[in-house]
Amino acid sequence: MSIPTPIPYVHSTLMCALYIALIGDVLASIIEYVVRRVKTMDDEGSEERHIFNYRIGAPMALLLCVAVLASGVANAENVIVDEHEWQVDGLEQSHTFAFASDLHSGDSLTMGELRSFVEQVNGSKAEFLILGGDTTDELTSYNDMVETFNILSTVKVPVYYVYGNHDRQPSADYIGGRTYTDEQLRDAIESAGITILSDEFVKVADDLVLLGREDLSIDARKDWKDLENPYDGVTLIVADHQPYDDKQLEVEESALQLSGHTHAGQAWPLQFIYSTLAHLCVLGEYEHPHTHLYVSPGVGGWSPSFRSEGHSGWELITLTP
Repeated sequence: MSIPTPIPYVHSTLMCALYIALIGDVLASIIEYVVRRVKTMDDEGSEERHIFNYRIGAPMALLLCVAVLASGVANAENVIVDEHEWQVDGLEQSHTFAFASDLHSGDSLTMGELRSFVEQVNGSKAEFLILGGDTTDELTSYNDMVETFNILSTVKVPVYYVYGNHDRQPSADYIGGRTYTDEQLRDAIESAGITILSDEFVKVADDLVLLGREDLSIDARKDWKDLENPYDGVTLIVADHQPYDDKQLEVEESALQLSGHTHAGQAWPLQFIYSTLAHLCVLGEYEHPHTHLYVSPGVGGWSPSFRSEGHSGWELITLTP
């Protein structure tokens, strides 16, 4: 999932099936071993304790595979609203807004699920919505891309958009080429009344400024020191799709940075590997010298619609003086 090769794009469903089979088989083997040990505890000379019991293991493996599949699909499709409240300096009043990353619309997120998400946002107290990148991806068709932003145009509050590493389909050559151009994507976004922020600042309230960063994968992304904030002195929040720019996080001065990209690992044990072994920001809150980072699990996921690690969700955030 992390390495740009044709395999995950072409064979993602097969990879997911193999993953489920592996998890189910390992769990079944552990359970069968425990059952066999308990049964032969009083018979140290029995050879049965050294032989896999297929009468126990095979049905158990099948049952566990079905359970892993069902829970993973349910976990992916059950989108949860995570509410957060943080106190920040410099505000004159409280502000509540929505942040949603990694929709992957037309891929893991269906148009029906996207409409449900929009209804959730419209029913919330959000003053504006930030789309935090990967709203679409390489597996999104042109028609689905257009419909995605037609649906998002029905959000009743201002919407701000930052690019992720998949929106402009950089790996589309692995699956036959792009389905839309950068210009078509930009036109669809702007036609929906959505404001694109690519290393740009916008005043979202009298006392609050939003900086939308170009994605870390793009060479044209500016260094933090080269960004010119025309609203210096006003409380700043940052939307940056990937939470991995360590050089920026060392010097960034903002009340809050919001990121996505990780899908909370999506498939166990990736969250453990990323956070514990690679020391990466994967999910939740992280403190840096001059900013507070929050990494969202994301509304959608990477194809297929399956999560065995972390729920799907978007954030309703309140900042207080």
